[in-house]
Amino acid sequence: MLHRDVAIAGVYITPQGRTPTGSPAQVALAAIDGALADAGLERTDIDGLAVDWPGPGGVAGECASWGRVLNIPLSWTGDAWLDSAGMRGVSAAASAIASGLCEVAVVGGGPVVLKQSADGATVGSLMGREFADPWGAYVSPQFALVAQRHMYEFGTTSEQLALVAATIRNNGHRNPEAVMYGKGPYTVADVLASRLVATPFHLLDLCIVATGGAATVLTTAERARDLRHPPVGLAGAGWDLNGPTYANPPLYREVGRIGESAIRRAFDMAGLGVGDVDVFSLYDPNSFEVIRQFEILGLCGEGEGGPFAEELSFAPGGRYPVNPEGGSLSCAWNGIQQMTIKVIEAVRQLRGTCGDHQVPGAEVAVASNVGSGSRHYEFGVLVRS
Repeated sequence: MLHRDVAIAGVYITPQGRTPTGSPAQVALAAIDGALADAGLERTDIDGLAVDWPGPGGVAGECASWGRVLNIPLSWTGDAWLDSAGMRGVSAAASAIASGLCEVAVVGGGPVVLKQSADGATVGSLMGREFADPWGAYVSPQFALVAQRHMYEFGTTSEQLALVAATIRNNGHRNPEAVMYGKGPYTVADVLASRLVATPFHLLDLCIVATGGAATVLTTAERARDLRHPPVGLAGAGWDLNGPTYANPPLYREVGRIGESAIRRAFDMAGLGVGDVDVFSLYDPNSFEVIRQFEILGLCGEGEGGPFAEELSFAPGGRYPVNPEGGSLSCAWNGIQQMTIKVIEAVRQLRGTCGDHQVPGAEVAVASNVGSGSRHYEFGVLVRS
């Protein structure tokens, strides 16, 4: 497997919160420098970069604009939307390193400007989607359409969704790095008592919105062995895309199983299966998307994700621990770098550095990004090297 020659050597998350800690460029730079320091490398070691340039100056979104700021020559950059975040960015950078295009690559960045409605309440509207914007179809209702159909088809209940939300939120309640640290604990009743936002989602079924940055450093496995931390290898990865993001209302029959083929490809690359996984760092923009992923991962059959959640196999101490740091529901959802945070949590778990929320003896972790409502899904299998 080509990616076995590549390792994640450095990770860093900037402080997350409602108030920015600097300009987007300053936060992105803090993420870059933090990840390099974690790896024991310098800016001059970088020859690959997938970090969107936020301006001012340069070309907005073009990674190569960082070359002048960092004063380094670059031999590879990301060049597409989301190349700079999460499993898509990490797997693209790993491929570049494995094929010899560069040796040390940074993937990540700072906050993006989140477009909101006039009252500041909804994120993801006003994206220029002609068949979505006129109807107020921002991100949460898009995912809600898929959840509603699943509930109709299979009998999934609001109580099961609320159980997922309460469990992951309580993970964040105990994590000092989470935005919602100390704000719980939460019960199923608390989730169901919170106001409806987009049926079937109550307020506490939905991720929080924060701002912040994150970054990872990748290099060759050989070089990583001489750096600060034991390397974490990318054993397998896969993408699954179904049309343009948020352009049309998602239909369960089209996107209900999105990600299934990406997961299969990633496990096949790794020579592993879901039964080998110790930690699940799953995308959780809402409680239902976690239930859906239980099913496409093969932890249970289609339509059985709700009852599976009731077994609490995904709670701390359970067989399949999910988002022990609190996920996007409690730790942070910050635009696109919440995808990188998923990768970072998996890396930290494999390093054994997660403190009170460490999963004992973790050797295999998975990280996922995006999902049904957005029509694309990225997945990776990470291993302790």
